[in-house]
Order: sequence, then structure tokens, then C-alpha cells
Amino acid sequence: MAAPLTRGDAAPLRVRCPAKINLGLWILGKRADGYHEIDTILQTIALEDDITLEPAREGLALTTRGIPIPGDAPNLVTRAWDLLEERADGRLPRGIRATLTKRIPVGAGLGGGSSDAAGFLLGANRLLGLGLSMDELHALAARLGSDVPFFIRGGTARATGRGEVVRQLCPIPGPLWIVLITPPVAISTTWAYGQVSLRLTRNDDRATFLESALAGRDLDAAWSEMRNDFEDVVLPGFPVLAALRNALIGGGAVKALLAGSGSTLFGIQRTREDALRLANGLVGRGAQVRAVRTLERGAVVAPLA
Repeated sequence: MAAPLTRGDAAPLRVRCPAKINLGLWILGKRADGYHEIDTILQTIALEDDITLEPAREGLALTTRGIPIPGDAPNLVTRAWDLLEERADGRLPRGIRATLTKRIPVGAGLGGGSSDAAGFLLGANRLLGLGLSMDELHALAARLGSDVPFFIRGGTARATGRGEVVRQLCPIPGPLWIVLITPPVAISTTWAYGQVSLRLTRNDDRATFLESALAGRDLDAAWSEMRNDFEDVVLPGFPVLAALRNALIGGGAVKALLAGSGSTLFGIQRTREDALRLANGLVGRGAQVRAVRTLERGAVVAPLA
């Protein structure tokens, strides 16, 4: 049964929705429901979309700005609103006027759409006074997509199942600095999963080794344990990405990996100065380059200034 609805906080809100990288991603097998079983360690970073939320008479009016969002599928924010209406049996106390400003590249493996959906759930819960607990928000997020639950709390976390079972980890030592490089290449996650050849024998403890290294603040050990199984299929299929990964390593990154199924790659640096030096060296390669730091939080809601 839906929680009782209250008047809520009608003051306009701003929601900051961070991107993520995968410090490690292992694909363990195919599930009966058609999804893949994964084990991944996720980290939020300081590249963020913004959503402003204002009360409206009824329904959801969503406006998007910034990076264009392809129109061939429902926006996850719209789907999040539909879930809230379903849970309330169509009796939400008011509507919402939302403005989404996209800064996270779309379809680049950085989880921008999932973060937006999680941020909208958090913001709508506050604006409408729904009184949903974190566990209830997590359950709704899991219905929206595999990455969405992670962004409710963000920081450093380990996700299993299809990605919806999330366990928070100790914050990564740092902050660390991340150099993102995003070429104008689109990679379908469905295609990437379809290309993965699951090994008959494998070491499925790699995520545990990485978690232990991070918990022990042993970054040198962590670098050696970081892996993304998608690299085995994506990099050979997209030579431009393999070249950019080599450029990150050649420029001094202590570790370079594909973000999710791509197309963004990231290089890790210990200091801001090293990250800016690496980023400057990558300019002119026909890709967007950014230097950002790691974050210890997920989506965050605050009054609109």
C-alpha cells in the first residue's frame, strides 16, 4: 500500500546528479531473465547533470537543455514519474515542472540517465512530501534500471546481480582525479553484452580483491586488480578507443579503463596537477576531455538558490 501523502515541501529544488565510472566490471554469466550477472565496483565523479523541480498543478512537464537526448526511448525521468504515479494509485498531491540540464555525455558508459532517474526520485519524494524511505526509493530505482539504485547513495559501492544489488564500501582513498575522454562514438550496451564470450574457467574473486585493496588504502594493489570485461570486445571493435586508452597510459595515467561499455575512457591520477597535465596532453584528438575528482555521494537535493 502506498504511504500516506502529505503537503510536502513546495519550494523549488535543485538536484545534482553525478556520473559514475566502473573501477572494475566482471561479467559472470547469463541469467534466466535474459540479463547478465555482473560484479562491479562503482564510483561517482564530479561531472553532474542538474534537475530543477518546481510544483505544478498536475502531471509532469519535463524540459531538457544541454546535451541532446535521443528521442527513440522514454526518458528515465519520465519513467520514474510514471512509477511514482503508479505507486500512489494516481493520487499524487500535485504535479512537477522539471528542467533537466544534461552535461554528462549520453550513451558513454557514465550512467547519466540512471543518475537523473535516481535524482528525480529523491527530489520528487521531497517536493511532494511522499515520505518514502531509502529502501523504498531503492526498490523503485531497481525497477527503472540496473545502475539506478547505485546513485541513490553513490560514493564507492559494489553492485551484483544485474547491478541492482548495491553494497556501500569505504570511501576510496583520495579524492582521486579522473581524466575522462569521450570520442563521438556511440556504443550499444546491448551490442556489447551480445559480443561477450563468457570464459569456462575464471577467477571470480577479482572484485573481492579490488574491494580489499581499496579498504586497505593500498592503491598500488588496487590498480593491478582493476579490469573491465567489456574491453575484450569493445576495444578490438573500435580501434579509436584502443588508441585513446593507449594515449591515456602514454600520458602518465596510473590506470586507464573503459567506463561501462563505453565509449568514454578514463585515466586515474593521484593529484589535480597530474590530471590537468594529462588532460591538456589529450586535447586535439577529436574527443571531449575533462578532469574531475571522485565524490563520496550520489544524487543530492537542495533548495533552488
